[in-house]
Amino acid sequence: MNKITNQIKYFSKLSAVFIGSLLKIYGIGILSTVIVLVLGLYILSSSFGSSLGHSGAYMFIVAAITVKPVSASIFFLLMIAAPFVIGIFATKYAMANIISKLVRDHSETLLIPAIDKILVKFKSGQPAVVRNSADYALVKIKLLNEFKNSSENKILKRILSYALKKLSFDELDLKNGNANFYDLIKTKLIEKLHELAEPSAMIFYIYIGLQWLSLGLMYFLEI
Repeated sequence: MNKITNQIKYFSKLSAVFIGSLLKIYGIGILSTVIVLVLGLYILSSSFGSSLGHSGAYMFIVAAITVKPVSASIFFLLMIAAPFVIGIFATKYAMANIISKLVRDHSETLLIPAIDKILVKFKSGQPAVVRNSADYALVKIKLLNEFKNSSENKILKRILSYALKKLSFDELDLKNGNANFYDLIKTKLIEKLHELAEPSAMIFYIYIGLQWLSLGLMYFLEI
């Protein structure tokens, strides 16, 4: 009972880390986008006066691109991409953070036993030998369902399913006739988890930097 209680507390902490990481990226991304959008629209409207103030969004965009074709185009593309970029990188960064913590804290006590348990159960109901990429593609779908439907903690299931989706059959040495498919899956899945356990928001911050750079282009250059 004590073990179960400790696990519940630990996974609650993981949930908090995930939500905190998610909110951090969303907060920075949304704040930057709103500020850049407001300042960008102000700079653009100042470039061609107030005559287009009530002519609608379409005419405003056309006029802006006409006056500043390069900088305005970059600005609008960055603004349109904002929801997708922020959403993708927020989730990726948050997942990397909790995977990093789980691998560091409980790789031997939670991750590996869960993988073993799920693979053993799956293998018992999947007697067919996996020999090629076509077989693997089908088995991967079934294995993902096995991970999702297992009795493990939902956070642990989500992490394992996430790593399995990132695993390509090209990474498996299926040409080796003596290799055990399930041993390969386990080894590569653990390697993939360690690979994913490297949280970095560098590309996201580069995107934020590009937002502010687009402002500089519009303000200082007539392009």
